[in-house]
Amino acid sequence: MNNTVASFTDISQHWAYPFIRPLQRQGVVSGFEDRTFRPDQTMTRAEFAAIIQAAFSLAPRRDYIPFTDVPANFWAAEAIRNTFRAGFISGFPDGRFLPGQNISRLHVLLALVSGLQMQAGASVSLAAIYNDGGNIPDYAQQAIATATQSRLVVNAPTIDIFNPNRPATRGEVAACIYQARVFLKQNPIVASPHIVELANPGVIRRGTHLSVNGRTWRAAWGQWSSGICTYTGVSDKGAILVLGMELLNTDDVNLQPVKWFSTIGKSYRLKTKLDREYRYLNLDDIAPVGNWEMVIDNQTLRIFSVPTKIDDITVNENQDICRIEIQLSKATPWELYEQSREWEVVLDAIADQSLAARFPETPTPPPKSGNQEQQNEGETSGSSEKPSPIVVRISATQTVIKGTLPDGYRVRTQTLNNRDRLVIELRRDALVEHSISVYPGLRSRQQYLTLEGDKFPAVWLTITPRSGLSIAAIWTEKNQMRGTNSLLSIAQTWSSLGGINGGYFNRNNLLPLGAIRKDNKWFSGPILNRGAMAWDNTGRVRMGRLKLVETIVTSTGQRFEVDLLNTGYVKAGIARYTSEWGANYLPLTLNEIVVVVSGDQVTRQIELPDDQTPTAIPTNGYLLVFRSFRSAVSAFGVGSRLTITAATTPPEFIDFPNIMGGGPLLVQNRNIVVNAEAEGFNYWFGQQLAIRSAVGVTATGELLMVTVHNRVNGAGPSLTEMAKLMQQLGAIDAINLDGGSSTSLVLGGHLLNRTPDTAARVHNGLGIFI
Repeated sequence: MNNTVASFTDISQHWAYPFIRPLQRQGVVSGFEDRTFRPDQTMTRAEFAAIIQAAFSLAPRRDYIPFTDVPANFWAAEAIRNTFRAGFISGFPDGRFLPGQNISRLHVLLALVSGLQMQAGASVSLAAIYNDGGNIPDYAQQAIATATQSRLVVNAPTIDIFNPNRPATRGEVAACIYQARVFLKQNPIVASPHIVELANPGVIRRGTHLSVNGRTWRAAWGQWSSGICTYTGVSDKGAILVLGMELLNTDDVNLQPVKWFSTIGKSYRLKTKLDREYRYLNLDDIAPVGNWEMVIDNQTLRIFSVPTKIDDITVNENQDICRIEIQLSKATPWELYEQSREWEVVLDAIADQSLAARFPETPTPPPKSGNQEQQNEGETSGSSEKPSPIVVRISATQTVIKGTLPDGYRVRTQTLNNRDRLVIELRRDALVEHSISVYPGLRSRQQYLTLEGDKFPAVWLTITPRSGLSIAAIWTEKNQMRGTNSLLSIAQTWSSLGGINGGYFNRNNLLPLGAIRKDNKWFSGPILNRGAMAWDNTGRVRMGRLKLVETIVTSTGQRFEVDLLNTGYVKAGIARYTSEWGANYLPLTLNEIVVVVSGDQVTRQIELPDDQTPTAIPTNGYLLVFRSFRSAVSAFGVGSRLTITAATTPPEFIDFPNIMGGGPLLVQNRNIVVNAEAEGFNYWFGQQLAIRSAVGVTATGELLMVTVHNRVNGAGPSLTEMAKLMQQLGAIDAINLDGGSSTSLVLGGHLLNRTPDTAARVHNGLGIFI
């Protein structure tokens, strides 16, 4: 978008700015010698004719009959003649045009409907749409209904007040002209709450990408309707990562306070709208502050702003904090990119090249912080190194400030007002604490938890029972159990509002290694007596070390125990695979023997030649896989009928429709019960310090989804420390989940606890649903 044409000086905070500004760039509207537009000044009929001539191609439809009060040398004579011939405007019965008379709002829209030859749509009641709809004369009812249905009507400040007889202002005319050009597909769709749009209340449009001044992110946005007014909002991710907003504490699910170059102690209170897996924050009130034009382009919401100017950049280092302050001429969108050790802030701001010369790019050895994989797992203990000197790069419309971080450092940002500033702090304790009510019964929190003198950054979600929310297991591929992906992608596959990574899996063959039960179906069975959580739809939750044993009885009365069900875990004995595992079973070891069971009858025995040959799993039966247990195969001859019974330890787990496995069990009945070796983990796993995720339940039934990262100046928590931290949060029962680089907590398409590049692919998770 070309912003080289200097904007009118008096429209930046005006509601009609997003209509006037593009028309100015297109040469449709012009202002006055003092560079003003005077949007609230009324418009004469002659001025209206001039803007119509500039806005549209005027094909003659009738002969011109000269008006007695429009001499040939009148400044707007040509425009009046051409707009009359094109059918936009007419005169009065006495042969006059009255060029100096103000044009009413009613006649602006009548002219557009007539000149554009708009076809009448379905009949609508204007009195039901506009509070003053009864003031619209009968002869204009159909035309105004057509204008309304075609989104030509723009009302400000009150959407349901039409004011048909009030003189139209220059801003109102510009808005209606812009909307008429949208109708002709000559201009893009502007997002504005002042456009009357008839729709059923609720979300009416959704998109997948947010673009700011040409930089595009994958971030959800949506538009929702009150019935006649359309609001536009972006997801939390878009507000935070793309626009540079800071979300503040709130107990009101309908309003989200944000800090964006706002005065200390004050904030913008953005209306919210929840839509399936996203929460949208309404931008309509904050857009005028930044002089934003918001345009709908298919799946992308495009925001354009005029670049500001950077007046100065200062850097101060104090102990473990490096503070970078950027002084701006006015507020502007900005983005923070973090990837591994590198960080980069991009501002829509220009600056003198002499500023960049003060912060040149010089050869700097990378931080000696050790293995990146170890950092992602949370096994490292930080570094005594300092962040690298910053580098500043300036282009025609943007300024980039970047640097590298040693292990243990993160970036904290904030915006300040009373001279707009962006402050970047590189520090070890970078977590910004907050508590946000996202949805009735769902709260997002992050804060430091102190344990024996150490500060641990914790990010968690709290779900209130019986609040209309539910939880369910989610995994990579809905129709099979093999595969991994980011938790963000998995949540999107299942249209989940949020969730936490789940149980363990084999990173080589991408198969689950723990319990996944959903709606009374075992998609993956438990292994090794590991910790698991069971729940139902009434809010009951149980946690314990889980074992499942199935007993198969043959038609001859022989009994065999099966303790492996739909799992990637391998040991000698019998394993059973059902259609929940997928359409086929691929051998996990060599020399396996498969018994095919349809209904309750053995139909086939197969000695697999290798570990690459799949076997179809009957939809009405299952497979029995014999590993190093050839002696038992003869009991399962073709034609044999089988019965299966199942039991769990603890016994009550079998009655729960949903189960998620992890381990080790951390807390049970308020007591710390960590015993990694009792759950099949090795000794070193039990001693490891790492980033961790866990799920717990409080005495009041609240469910906690918790992630904890490295302590300040140290590594992540041990299992026992994690148990103590869960107790601090109120958990009376808790289990550890697959942690380290798998540790992921998502909400509304946003990864809350870490940067996406440091999060490993996972197999499954625990999703939150509305």
